[in-house]
Amino acid sequence: MLQFRNIQKRFGTIVALNDVTLDVEHGSVLALLGPNGAGKSTLFGCLLGLIFPTSGEVLLREQNVRDCDRRAFGYVPERISLYPQRTVWENGLFFAKLRGHDEHALEKQLKRVGLYNVQDRKVRQLSKGMLQRLGLAIALCGEPKLLVLDEPFNGLDPVLLEQLQNILRAEKDRGATLLISTHTISAVENLATHVAILLQGQVAATGTLTELRAKNPDQTSLENIYHAVARYNRNALAEEIAA
Repeated sequence: MLQFRNIQKRFGTIVALNDVTLDVEHGSVLALLGPNGAGKSTLFGCLLGLIFPTSGEVLLREQNVRDCDRRAFGYVPERISLYPQRTVWENGLFFAKLRGHDEHALEKQLKRVGLYNVQDRKVRQLSKGMLQRLGLAIALCGEPKLLVLDEPFNGLDPVLLEQLQNILRAEKDRGATLLISTHTISAVENLATHVAILLQGQVAATGTLTELRAKNPDQTSLENIYHAVARYNRNALAEEIAA
């Protein structure tokens, strides 16, 4: 469904992404893992048209992604920016209509994330977890085929975390394709069908969970696999520098 082809992004002398190539299958859940500064949000920005790659291309069904394609994507950024003096309903309806959806679509998703009963509350009165849920409700309006979530599990208590996981499972079952970047690796392990690990702007490992476990037979959990890959790459870099 989606292809990142030789994506490079430079900010002056800083190389944020260095020849990143990834395939995202239709209906899959890709967990994008990596430390702060690895390039995860930058890669999402290239997909969403928020920034432009220095070189390379992003393809949707083998065609360059266009703005009209992006309007059909659902996106939840790490930091939700809304109008604090406006209500949950006013914010939700404003952004839903920007994407061509009506109040019925918003009502459905607010009920789904548990915010319909507080629709008259001002956004400035919401907790971080409620803000995350409102951002998700807006992103889910119109039942997007592609859902992009940047650190969606931050600040969620165990109950809200489980609710979000259940919603994302339902989206996967609906046939949506999900891209999820996160540091909360345990939260995404039971959701992900595929994993890509970014380190210093490069793809260090990619594949299904089964494939990654086969390459790292001493590791069972996704978090342990991630640390093993990161450790191997640090050691390889140190040897290269020493040579």
